[in-house]
Amino acid sequence: MRALVLVAMALAVGTVGLHAQESAAAKPAATPIAEPQPAKPNRNPFELKIMLGDDEESSSIRLRFFGQHRTRAELRSPATYAPGLVQQRAEFSVNMRNRLGIDALFPGSAGVLLELQDVRLFGDEPRANANAVNSSGFEGMDVLQAYLYSPNLLDLGIDARLGRQKFVIGNQRLFSTLEWAPQSRAWDGLTLRRSFDAQYHLLGMALLVNELSRVQDDEWLLGLSFRWTPTFLKNNELEVLLLNQHRDDAGGANDAHVTTASLRWNGRFGLNADDTLALAFTAEGVAQVGTADTAFWGTPGMNDSNVGAFAAAATLDLHWATGVHGLRFGLEWDYASGDSDPTDNDFQTFRSPFPFGHKYQGFADQVGWRNLHDFSAVAEWNMKLDGWVEAVSVLAQLHAFQRENDDDGWYNPAGGLIRAGSPAVSDELGYEVDLVVSLKVTRWAAFEAGWAHFFAGRFVKQTAAGGGSGGEDSDMDFAWAGLTLQF
Repeated sequence: MRALVLVAMALAVGTVGLHAQESAAAKPAATPIAEPQPAKPNRNPFELKIMLGDDEESSSIRLRFFGQHRTRAELRSPATYAPGLVQQRAEFSVNMRNRLGIDALFPGSAGVLLELQDVRLFGDEPRANANAVNSSGFEGMDVLQAYLYSPNLLDLGIDARLGRQKFVIGNQRLFSTLEWAPQSRAWDGLTLRRSFDAQYHLLGMALLVNELSRVQDDEWLLGLSFRWTPTFLKNNELEVLLLNQHRDDAGGANDAHVTTASLRWNGRFGLNADDTLALAFTAEGVAQVGTADTAFWGTPGMNDSNVGAFAAAATLDLHWATGVHGLRFGLEWDYASGDSDPTDNDFQTFRSPFPFGHKYQGFADQVGWRNLHDFSAVAEWNMKLDGWVEAVSVLAQLHAFQRENDDDGWYNPAGGLIRAGSPAVSDELGYEVDLVVSLKVTRWAAFEAGWAHFFAGRFVKQTAAGGGSGGEDSDMDFAWAGLTLQF
């Protein structure tokens, strides 16, 4: 049955190529010597062509090498708000991520991409044993991406990928690679993309999310996205997204058959002739229906409960550019439904399949997009430079978090329950202030440092085990500094 689904999707859905392949540009017309020449695009020294003949028009193999090194130090105090811990200590760690990949495109629109990733914590391997199992649970060396692809499958304008791959959808609220996390995310399966008239874009996917003990126990995610970038409405994009999660567990206590539907609109409108003053916005509404067991949905209740959950998000930003400076002032509201009765057979708590909570619910990573009202404001300044740093930006934002439903609890960015709730305690989860400074040294190197302070609200204080004597009701500080090198 799943094979039929894959075939049907392959016949019905196409894709737009997301690879870095550059089409051969036409030669520019000759210009008088006295006239200034246009700036040449940055050449990628890690990309080359292997000609398969002596003729300039002969076929070639294009090779592209790419990689990344990222080291980030983090300090968090207290380490967690999990209840009942004897000691809420501070934690300091340094994580490192190294990636190396090769992308080869052969004649006939056939290619292969392979990317390896090594992730670890400093001191993770005990007593300098270079081949020991990482004690942190990080997997170390692994395959991040490995897939076959065709930018123009069967000359039909279809971009197809088959294998382990990474990609994002929309604003990454529902489907994100979570690049902030050292491990990030990647999926195994088939994706197809196709564009029409430069404004209609289709994406279809069939992803094996979890290979369980038997064939019939696998967890699949099927998806279809339609994006419209109208030519008559510059800088606007509308998207309809459907995701179907299907899991049958051998034990029968971790099943799910849930459909998530989303409608999104991103837009930007200039307020003056040169667009140096502009308003930008995003608006997204999400609904979920189906059935799920409590182990899969991550909330209290009964197995095989009916899912009926909702979420919404809206942002409004004012952009002002003047010379080398840029300013942005923005407001945001994020909503996710909670459960009014955790004991019945209805799940009303929203659950994003693969969220990017760090981007939207504060850099301290203490609040997830479940049973939530999040009101936030942001101010950002950036400047282009001519010195040893190409650009610098400073971002400051403020969040106010509260539970959407009194009977539901407090969830982390991954969707896990931190503490259960009840009408007897306050809805006020807390407040957060974030400050981030970013430096772009070159296109190969960047540096970022930040600090986030989470002010514990009344809910945190009222639900602390032992009256909060272990730090379970205190404020939290999270600071980090990271260096990224990539090519």
